[in-house]
Amino acid sequence: MILIEMGKDDLCGASCNINNLAGTFFAGTSPLLRPFLERLGELLPAERQGVNKGYIVGSLRTHVNSLFANQESISVEADGKVVEIKRSELDEMIAAKYPSFQHQSLNLPGLLFIQSGPALHAASIAKLREMHGIRIPDGRRTQRYFFHTTVVSLQADQERIRIELDLARLPNNPHQAE
Repeated sequence: MILIEMGKDDLCGASCNINNLAGTFFAGTSPLLRPFLERLGELLPAERQGVNKGYIVGSLRTHVNSLFANQESISVEADGKVVEIKRSELDEMIAAKYPSFQHQSLNLPGLLFIQSGPALHAASIAKLREMHGIRIPDGRRTQRYFFHTTVVSLQADQERIRIELDLARLPNNPHQAE
């Protein structure tokens, strides 16, 4: 297992200003979160609830206080309210809609990671190279596959992001224990 931690300076250096690191995971409406946007919208202040899905995602970027994701659930907290998305809920939705899809291989924290913005992806790649000597080949699809497969937990608040990766999950992994 490898752990990388990042602060605001790691994500953007002098080129941007990110005020809420936990909000970086709401860069768009991925298929993972789309069915749960109404529930996530409950985390917003009353005057911002119920507008539209795009507005909810944009508002979550600034209102989310913390986030935790592992293989069993994603938990999002804002202003003392918590929304939990359980793997079993997602499994049921996928099984009902796509019965032959192998949803058991979905990785919740990996899916949540790949929906984040390019600043987090680039910073994670740089940290892996810098701290652990791990080089991820160029190419958006390759990098998305790497993170979807290896990220096993995420923890973020407004100041820090912690990402735990398991390289043993990669096929033909040169980092596997022999």
